[in-house]
This record gives sequence, structure tokens and C-alpha cells, in this order.
Amino acid sequence: MIESRKIEISCGQIKLEGIFEFPEGVDDRPPVALALHPHPLYGGNMLNNVTSKLASGLLKIGIATLRFNFRGVGGSGGKHGEGTAEMDDVKAALGFIDRYDGVDSSNIILAGYSFGCWVGLKAALVDERPMRLVGVSPPLDIYDFSFLTDEMRPKLLIAGDRDFVCSQKKFQELAENVPEPKRIVLLPAVDHFHFGTEQKVVDSVVEFLRLYPLNSLM
Repeated sequence: MIESRKIEISCGQIKLEGIFEFPEGVDDRPPVALALHPHPLYGGNMLNNVTSKLASGLLKIGIATLRFNFRGVGGSGGKHGEGTAEMDDVKAALGFIDRYDGVDSSNIILAGYSFGCWVGLKAALVDERPMRLVGVSPPLDIYDFSFLTDEMRPKLLIAGDRDFVCSQKKFQELAENVPEPKRIVLLPAVDHFHFGTEQKVVDSVVEFLRLYPLNSLM
């Protein structure tokens, strides 16, 4: 049975609520994925359909997962910080993983969806701890992702061809400008919310990790 623990992450003067889950039947310290949810002002939280499905899919292949609510969401303290303060939340969560004895903190995957994609990947720009980067439905029509053109870690970018905040033109431009190693996936007949197609995201991430395996995983 998957073990699930409710945790608190200290971030400055506030606490962030989270869920740390551990794969069944894994005795050694597993690699860990930090899964980041979509925009808090539009109902995004750690129980979001994409974030939850991604976590459960990674648990099945032996990866522990940490999800948390950004500041001002659910039981997390503070208030929405326009993405800037949320980058501190991401760094605090990475620090929590670093200090946690039950996982392999040298093998961290950072996976963000929508707003969580922008915040997470931008935070990773100045934080070397994540070894693999996953961006699901990057809202390219709203936020600037040009910082990824200098990102040399293995990275996966996933979008649907019907995404209303990630135009195919901008997605293709980013895909061309992001350096190797990379994997780019455009999902047919999929919109920004992925309702009913969440497994396609999971399958894409699993395939990415087969192509660019973590030392302790495959």
C-alpha cells in the first residue's frame, strides 16, 4: 500500500501544507518528484486532476512524490504572491526534500503544471537540485519562458494542441529554442485542462524518464 504523510513545509514566516507519498514495495531511498499545481486564483491546488494523476503515475514506477499548496491555498499560510513569492515556496519544498532522510535527494524531478510549470521551472533556474525538469501545459501566452533557452538539464515539455493559453506557434518556437537534452510532446485533441486525458501526461513523463533515467531508478 502507498504510504501517504501530511507534512508542513516552513517557508520564511509561513507554513505550507503538503502530502508526501512513498511507493509501495520500495525499501531503499527512492528518487522523488515535486509536483506543482496550477494557478491558485483559478482554483488550482495540490489535488488538481493533472497534479494528482502525475503523482500516482510516478508512484507506480517507484518514485516518491511531494505535492503542496502554494501560499494562500487551502491550509497554507500567506497570500498569493503573483508567482514571485511562490518561487520561494518551491525552493522551500526542495529544501524539505533535501533534509528528508527517506528519499534520495540527489535524484529530484521537478514537474509543474500550468502556473506551477512557470513558477517551478523559473525557480529551478537558480536551484541546481532538480535533476530532471517537466513542464506540463506551459502558459506561453501569459508568461515568458525564454529563460529555458539556457537550461542544460534534461527537460520535457508537454502541451495539448487545443490549449487556449499555449498556442502551437509559441510552443513550437520554444521547442526549437530550448537546447538538448529535451523531449517535446504535443498531444492531439487535448486542451489546457486535460480532463479525461491525464494518463497521456503520465505516459509522456514515464517515457521521458526511460530516455533520461535517474541513477537510482532505471
